Amino acid sequence: MRGLESQAAGWLSITEASKRLNIHPATLRDWSDRGKIRTFRTPGGHRRFSGGDVDALATEAAPELALFMNALVGQARLATSAGKLANESWYARFDDAAKQRQRELGHDLMRVLVAYLGDNDKDWSGEVQELGDRYAKLAHDVGLSLGDAMRAFHLFDGLVHSSAKQLSAVQVGGLADFERHVGWFLNEVRVAMVESYSEAAKG
Repeated sequence: MRGLESQAAGWLSITEASKRLNIHPATLRDWSDRGKIRTFRTPGGHRRFSGGDVDALATEAAPELALFMNALVGQARLATSAGKLANESWYARFDDAAKQRQRELGHDLMRVLVAYLGDNDKDWSGEVQELGDRYAKLAHDVGLSLGDAMRAFHLFDGLVHSSAKQLSAVQVGGLADFERHVGWFLNEVRVAMVESYSEAAKG
């Protein structure tokens, strides 16, 4: 009996494991089905997850999402090096300080997006609104029209979707769900930016 208790101590319920990894239980089930993490089923049919595997995955910070982040950073660098930004008329309004603000904002958006993809059941409205406000303020500060602000965001939107398509092997609740969640998040930030910009224009 004591041996069984010590064995069970090394295994976690789906609730415990998903909280430790900061991911949705559905993602954890998917990882289990693909053999990414060791599991066994209790006599009652409940999954138990290897505590050691959970700890190892936790140190990787959701490896699939990390791959997405790396691809996205790569896409942004390609766009810059290929001169895509320089060819946009609105980009001429950005001085060095504004370019730095834009880079920092892009990194923050990517960080929140990755966190959202890891836990899309959480209410992210506060973070979305803050990102939208910051994009609107940057656009206003450099003198962009609302149309150009939307064009600038659309360019970033395209980089994100291009990165998602590159990672056809990524499964976060299924590739279709992954792309749908990415699209929803970016659209909500865009809406928040437009609303914030419009409010600022009224003032």
